[in-house]
Amino acid sequence: MNDLKNDKGYALVTVLLMMVVFMVISLSFMGQSFSSVKQNKEVEKDYQSVALAEMGVEYYEETVKNVLNSLEISGINDRADLENKVIGSLKNRDVIEEISTEAFFRIPMDKTTANLSSDKSELVVEFESLGSSESKETTLHTTMTIPLKTGPTSSKELPDFNQILKPENLPPKCKNPPIIYDSCDEILVVGSGTFHQNHNNLDDKVIYTTGALTLDGNVNNMTNTYIHSDGSMSLGKNMNNASEVTLEVKGAMSFGGHLRLDSSKVYVGGSMSLNGHMDIEDNSYTYVGGDVSISKHLTISTNSKMCVAGNLEAGRIQVEGKLFVKGSVRGDIKSGQPIYVNHTDFVKNCGVRSSAQTLSIMWDDISTEVDY
Repeated sequence: MNDLKNDKGYALVTVLLMMVVFMVISLSFMGQSFSSVKQNKEVEKDYQSVALAEMGVEYYEETVKNVLNSLEISGINDRADLENKVIGSLKNRDVIEEISTEAFFRIPMDKTTANLSSDKSELVVEFESLGSSESKETTLHTTMTIPLKTGPTSSKELPDFNQILKPENLPPKCKNPPIIYDSCDEILVVGSGTFHQNHNNLDDKVIYTTGALTLDGNVNNMTNTYIHSDGSMSLGKNMNNASEVTLEVKGAMSFGGHLRLDSSKVYVGGSMSLNGHMDIEDNSYTYVGGDVSISKHLTISTNSKMCVAGNLEAGRIQVEGKLFVKGSVRGDIKSGQPIYVNHTDFVKNCGVRSSAQTLSIMWDDISTEVDY
């Protein structure tokens, strides 16, 4: 009997020991499981905060591009001005975007900068994107590099009568000369100048006056010559067969005889009068900022153009090219018709390409670097 009781006691102890061992093992596995779940939750929070910060980077990239679009950068020609306007637009307020109750991203404006590179060829925007998920935060430092280039604007403006450059470093005989010397390729008249003789075959020259200019005789058969007058310009007789010539007069212009242009340009800031006929031939252009009065006929050939900001009067008018007029037209129109325009259309059709330089963005070359 005693042996039987002892065997039962040993069996009970063995069972109890096994139960204890299994409980310890089970508790160990449960602890590891709980720890793994907790770690997974923390990893998930980290992942979500990183993902939110990345969303902030993408969001703010588009914000910067929208700001650049809204600034109408094509009207900005000063790079420092662009820098100031961009940072001024971006720093209005912090950007906060809530995804859920405990998840959001934020772009702090005190961490946002916009600076030109040392060679001013790039605008560099730096910012931070903070992602937060259930109190877990990730900050991504981001650099946007925006390439810039400078080029001529596509807009037009009315002539400024400064296309012909003032000659410099001339020999003494070519400055304020009593006559137009053949040996002077460039002539500068400081103030007004009057030349009394004929000046036919006046080729390959630049004549620049800071006042009025008067040529009393004929100026026929002139080729590749540029004449500028800061004041008025008066020709006593004819200017026929002016080929590849540019006349630039800030004031009024008058002719005592006829004017025939071939592949030439005439820019007059004031009024224009001719005591004869005017022929605008072979891809020539004439701009007059005031009224035009022509005693005889006006002929504008195919591929040539005339623009009149005031009124036009001529004895007879033949238009095969283009005639743009802001005011009225009086005369016997034999062929073609003038085109009446308002100021906007006048600038569009009669303006010259603006000499101003403007900035543009190389959108396809914008790059973004994110520091995790």
